[in-house]
Amino acid sequence: MPTRYQVLRQVVANLAAPAEVQVAHLNRVFADCTPDIQAAYGNDELALEFEDAYLAVNHMQSHGEISQREIDALAPLNALLLQWSGKVHADFWRREALFNDERWNQVRDCAKVALIQLPEEVRESDYTRGLPGNS
Repeated sequence: MPTRYQVLRQVVANLAAPAEVQVAHLNRVFADCTPDIQAAYGNDELALEFEDAYLAVNHMQSHGEISQREIDALAPLNALLLQWSGKVHADFWRREALFNDERWNQVRDCAKVALIQLPEEVRESDYTRGLPGNS
């Protein structure tokens, strides 16, 4: 089972990936759905995965799983995704936008910068070792 840090790093890597890789990831996430349903789900799943992992950074920091420098590197990515949230930016969250919306290139570039600050490590803590499935 991956640690919280590994999950966070992977979701940032997913945001940094080329459109084709992002679509393949989304197709895996929605693999149990029909192709029509898969296509109906937008790119917001990429942002939702990031949000789920990012919400834990303060708790992770208190347990030594992430540094303030790393949290600071993630903040611009969080701000960028929040900037384009909501119905007014619905076009940004459509699958085809991954390929032809310049804002997704900005997200990828921002995620790449953040990813440089996140070394590929396990980073367990007393807290994560105590979670179910990590005994």
